[in-house]
Amino acid sequence: MFDRDLKKFSSKVAFIEGDKALSYEELESQIELIVKQLPKKKQLIAMEMKQSIDAIITYLAALRAGHTLLMVDPTIDNSKKEHLYTLYKPNYIYRDNKLKKHESTTHKLYKNLTLLLPTSGSTGSTKYVRLSKENIYANANSIVEYLPLSSDDITITSLPLYYSYGLSVLHTYLQVGATLICSDEPITSKQFWKLFETHKCTNFNGVPFHYEILSRLKITRKELPSLRFFTQAGGKLNQKYVEEFAKYTDETNREFYVMYGQTEATARISYLQPKKLLKKPTSIGKAIPHGNLSLEKDELVYRGENVMLGYATTLKDLALGDEQNGVLYTGDLARVDEDGDFYIIGRAKRFVKIYGNRINLDEMEQKCKTAFEDVVVIGDDSRIIIFYKENKEQIETFVDESYRAYKRIIHLQKVDTFLVISSGKINYQKMWELVV
Repeated sequence: MFDRDLKKFSSKVAFIEGDKALSYEELESQIELIVKQLPKKKQLIAMEMKQSIDAIITYLAALRAGHTLLMVDPTIDNSKKEHLYTLYKPNYIYRDNKLKKHESTTHKLYKNLTLLLPTSGSTGSTKYVRLSKENIYANANSIVEYLPLSSDDITITSLPLYYSYGLSVLHTYLQVGATLICSDEPITSKQFWKLFETHKCTNFNGVPFHYEILSRLKITRKELPSLRFFTQAGGKLNQKYVEEFAKYTDETNREFYVMYGQTEATARISYLQPKKLLKKPTSIGKAIPHGNLSLEKDELVYRGENVMLGYATTLKDLALGDEQNGVLYTGDLARVDEDGDFYIIGRAKRFVKIYGNRINLDEMEQKCKTAFEDVVVIGDDSRIIIFYKENKEQIETFVDESYRAYKRIIHLQKVDTFLVISSGKINYQKMWELVV
């Protein structure tokens, strides 16, 4: 269990941040110190989770003490944070390296509820995935079974820690006694790669957007002698990038792990064996160890101990128990080949993954329609198109205020009419034909 008995890794370095290095022995002591300061009764703690040693220690202490953690993107607007805190009324808020009392309300929290992860990343959505400690442990255990991780591994926090993928990296590194470099440097910065080379990082973890950048940076031409493998999740990576990195890793005796997952499954659902990448660049592979994938009416269904308890949209939902019973209907349409490897062929519902964050296109369209009646939204994992008939400037302002983090991939297009089916409902598939 990654949050307990960390002393067994003794003097091995757990985290490095700037000039500070923290051993596992020191980590254990600091966690215990904070555990003693926390309330005995189960509390709801909001974590504005930065990529820092202090934040990680507080997170691990709260987990160990049995509290429920509400993970929050520290970069979202304060107005969105306040709306979230008004809705969920956390007892404590961790912000800027300080844990402060917020609400004295006694909450009815389900006994096994440990973690609340946002479903839509930095969009500021108030919909959360409810996870138990068993979910988190199960996922970490499965990941370390198929990834070649050991206590000799070192990587950088290239992914935010309030996000399921980034958090899974933290958990698995702690599980094996590896070393994590805490930094919020973007991968486009020289400092990121200076840290990568100085600390002799052994792997890189990224979402599709990261790999597009790595390709433009021509990272495959860079001397990175310590690098052993890459991992990718957080959405479908364009086939040309899969093939580019598959060829590079194959030629340089490294490995590239293309993975599929959802926050609803704590993080990971499947992975494709690196040796199959060049033959099956569009496959998501097989279920992770101890998990199971099947098809029901062409929808991909996952079963495993890492499946969430359910969703939360209000404070009352935090009292709910396990509503999923280990079964997750992913909302993705899929097929399976003769080797048992799966392929995503579409979405049962209108969700896309951008920068590793899942966005509900129907929700986005409804938000737009509250301000502008004549709007249609379509998209895929690389772009979002907003069709409009008028009010372009107002829509641009709305997008800038509500979806600033995704502004680069949101495109506005004026049309004279929206394509509909016989019932009068929007024909979203046909709308793609209007894209210019």
